[in-house]
Amino acid sequence: MSALEAIRKRAKLLVIIIGASLLIFVLEDALTSGKFFFGGGDNIIAEVNGKKIDYTKFRPIAENAVAKQKASMGAEALRDSDETAIIQNAFRDMVSQMILDPQCAKLGINVPDSELSNLMIGSNPAPEVYRLFSDGKGRIAKQFQDPRTGGLNMATVIRYVKQMNEQDLARWEMIEDRVRTQTLQSKYFFLLVNGYFVPDAMAKLDNDDASKTYNISYVLKRYTDMPDNSVTVTDQDIQDYYNNHTYQYNRQQESRKVDYVTFTVNPTDSDMISIQRDVDTMYSNFKRLKSNEDSSFIVATDAQVFDYRYHKSSELPVSIDSVMMHSEIGTVYGPYKEDGKYKMAKLLDVADLPDSIKYSQIYIPAPSGDLDKVKPFADSIKSIANKDNFAELAKTNSKDQESAEKGGDMGWITRAQLGNPDLEHKLFFGETGNVIELPVQSGYFILCVTDETKRIKTYKIGIAMKNIQPSNATQQKVYAEASDFEGKNHTSDAFEKATAQMNRRVVDIGENDNTVEGIPSAKEFVRWAYDRKDGDVSDVISAGDNKYVVAHLIHVIKKGAIPLEQLKDEVKAKVIEDKKAEKMTADMKAALSGGLASVAQKVGGSVATAQGLTFNSNNIPTLGKEDAVIGTMSALNNGAVSQPVQGALGVYVIKVDSTYYTDKSDYHIAQMREEEAMKSSIPSEAYDALMKKADFVSHFGRYY
Repeated sequence: MSALEAIRKRAKLLVIIIGASLLIFVLEDALTSGKFFFGGGDNIIAEVNGKKIDYTKFRPIAENAVAKQKASMGAEALRDSDETAIIQNAFRDMVSQMILDPQCAKLGINVPDSELSNLMIGSNPAPEVYRLFSDGKGRIAKQFQDPRTGGLNMATVIRYVKQMNEQDLARWEMIEDRVRTQTLQSKYFFLLVNGYFVPDAMAKLDNDDASKTYNISYVLKRYTDMPDNSVTVTDQDIQDYYNNHTYQYNRQQESRKVDYVTFTVNPTDSDMISIQRDVDTMYSNFKRLKSNEDSSFIVATDAQVFDYRYHKSSELPVSIDSVMMHSEIGTVYGPYKEDGKYKMAKLLDVADLPDSIKYSQIYIPAPSGDLDKVKPFADSIKSIANKDNFAELAKTNSKDQESAEKGGDMGWITRAQLGNPDLEHKLFFGETGNVIELPVQSGYFILCVTDETKRIKTYKIGIAMKNIQPSNATQQKVYAEASDFEGKNHTSDAFEKATAQMNRRVVDIGENDNTVEGIPSAKEFVRWAYDRKDGDVSDVISAGDNKYVVAHLIHVIKKGAIPLEQLKDEVKAKVIEDKKAEKMTADMKAALSGGLASVAQKVGGSVATAQGLTFNSNNIPTLGKEDAVIGTMSALNNGAVSQPVQGALGVYVIKVDSTYYTDKSDYHIAQMREEEAMKSSIPSEAYDALMKKADFVSHFGRYY
């Protein structure tokens, strides 16, 4: 545990700083919103086992997860989508722990520190540790590879762990938390999975059902053959059916039924003329820029980022590949349309570069991170180092024992693996034998390029962009049209009448939905729906992709049984089917003594056949899914005729003409297959059952 304990001690200051910042953040919110002092009953982000989780209690967890991710990446900020994904994972982890940890505690399942240490730095580490030290292609990175086995060299890993900077430390802590949680949960599900088996009797029956084949004849009287007005349906009939089938109309989560209309903002002819003028100006400016001005110009366009890398021809976009290969430096190609933008590509540089280099290193650590103390020594090593004496210098001066024993040899590395433009330039642009000095937080590295692959032509391309989008004036015009529509139709009846001839969509949305059909950015739309009552009409809502919507909340669909008034038409249709089935069944029973031909004559139908059916058949040719027919068939003897059977399409009378077995295999094989299939689904099904038992309710979508 010594390595892990050392890591935790070094992490205390980082945790305290993050924790203090989060505390200030939470208190600031509490003081400004009054949520701590005025109840905050509407701040519930989730409910588990009757316990309500307040948003203000979850937010520090979310912020801590984001802070750790930033620290692990050395980034000041994350993309919105990445930050949301991190917070979603933190929420799922929190819920998972609340649901599974009590189950594990009841069974005495835990992950002691000794086991966690072995999973992180032991002889058989967890897969997450292997991934951390891989090269991105499923192979262990050279510097962490055991030359004897090709596996992970744990002695090198432990040395690396003890010397981690704060960024690497944050990443290591995240992996440790994940390994502990996954190990705990895998133990729990292991018990469930290995407690399941298929009894011999069940396996034999299932094997028979799978291999016994039926040829049948049948008569079908379809519901559509009888007009709806031939039966009488009362309100009491509808109520009785609903009462007897409430379980079919049960909602696990509350939802909203909403209809809406869209107002799309498209660039006008005037907008396109203006865009073209801007593009022409951008093109002229791009052509005459000096080389040191290109990056800032590109970042200022809608491209927003500048690509510093050099690419092989095969790595360039097809739209510019051949053009750039045969152009002079400074050539600007375009403008051309691609991905809803005008683009123009400039050839900034051409260089003959190797794909990979082989290098060696000398590591000089700085005590307490004081680089100034070791800089003179690092400078002196660099001043005398060259390709010929580097191996000897590494053996006598490098403090990385593993590489020092090999003369500092670190193996091969590609430009893609490096991912650092400045270091890439120093290592790949110089000649073999080039020596560079690299300061890092923990000390200095002296690097020497000892070999390289064949140099090939590479290209540095700058791409400026202009989005093809409507002007502010056009946006405002369409927004005004949407606002005018909303103002004139702000009641439920007015909205329904006004949108009857429009392209209106009806959607059923959940509280945590991130996307809704036809609405690219749906969070504002969903939050509105969950903050309103039946019949409300929204103000204009921005829906992303230059769209505005005006929505109407048809009704709130509560958790549990859906009220009959919301299902009346659907239930009435089922009652009509049942009433028709009663009449059809009576007619068919009256003719059963004469066989299928007599039944067919009685109901005005014909005798049809279906061949090669089994108990496991999902569909009957020309009929589709008819479970009642398949079930009845499997219970009949050869030559037997069934009583009338109410199916999905109508009422059937069936006869089993013949049966036979096909490819009847050893039931033990079927038994093994069924066990494997069931065991693979047990973890997810068990977790779903635990969530249902815990009455889990998520309000995550209200906040993120």
